[in-house]
Amino acid sequence: MKKNILLVFLIFFGFFSGKAQSKKGNYEKIRTYKIAYLTEKLNLTDAETKKFWPIYHQYDQKMRLLRKEKRFIFKKKLLNTGQIDEISEKESKEILEKIQRINKQEYEMRTLFYHQISKVISFKKILRLQVSEHNFNRKLMRKLKNKNHKKRS
Repeated sequence: MKKNILLVFLIFFGFFSGKAQSKKGNYEKIRTYKIAYLTEKLNLTDAETKKFWPIYHQYDQKMRLLRKEKRFIFKKKLLNTGQIDEISEKESKEILEKIQRINKQEYEMRTLFYHQISKVISFKKILRLQVSEHNFNRKLMRKLKNKNHKKRS
C-alpha cells in the first residue's frame, strides 16, 4: 500500500520535472495522475471502480466547462477592462447574474453527483473523495508554484 502511494507520488512529481508540453497534453497527464491518486486514496473495489469512474468523469467534464465559462467571464469582462470602475452598472449586474447562474449550476451538479455516486460508494468514501481531491489540487498548485519560482530564479 505504501509502495503504491510512493509510486503515485514519484510519477506525479516526475511529470512536472519534464519538459513543457501542450496544455492539452499536460491536462491529460494531470488527469491520469489524478485518477491514479484518487483510486489509491479511495481504495475502490473492482465493482465500485467500474461504476464510479464513468459517473465521476461525466461530472468532472461538466464542472470543468462551468469553471471555464466563469474564467472566460472574468477574463473578458473584468480583466480586459483593467478597472471595474469602467464597467457600467448594467454590465456589472449582468456579469454578477452570469456568475451567480454558473455558481448555481455548479451546486446543482455537485448535488446530483453526490446523489448518483452515493448509490455506488459509501458516504465515508465520498467524504474521502472530497478530501483527496482537495489535497491533490493543493499538491498540484504547490508543485506548479515551485516550478514557476525555479524558472524565475
